[in-house]
Amino acid sequence: MSAQVLVIEDDENLRTEIMEFLVRRNHRPTGCGTLAEAAAALEIMMPDAVLSDINLPDGDGMNFCMSNAARFPAEMWLLMSDNVDLLRLAAQLKSIGGEKPSFAIVEKPVPLRLLDRFIRGVSVARTPDQTAAARAAASP
Repeated sequence: MSAQVLVIEDDENLRTEIMEFLVRRNHRPTGCGTLAEAAAALEIMMPDAVLSDINLPDGDGMNFCMSNAARFPAEMWLLMSDNVDLLRLAAQLKSIGGEKPSFAIVEKPVPLRLLDRFIRGVSVARTPDQTAAARAAASP
């Protein structure tokens, strides 16, 4: 099953590599280099998953995840960073954050096999009823 994926990564080469990989796997990625671009993309799309760098030029992906999770309750987030301190902090936040938002935190660059398993898991977990319910919940 094909998934719509929002990729938020300021490193253009890494973003391109991830997006090309997702296209080869028959997914529909949308790439953004900043959180501002990602916020605009979320106004017009309903992603099944979001892959986001934590440290971005205009903010942090963890806060973006937390502030947008309520709008997209069925969405899965894969957060990545190459900063060990941010990874440790993010893991602590996840442990006290409860069930929502649903996210995983990985070291950057994310291994493409891990990304593939994550996206396949999102696609399999989503039934047509869940997708329709998520779209209805996100509509204004």
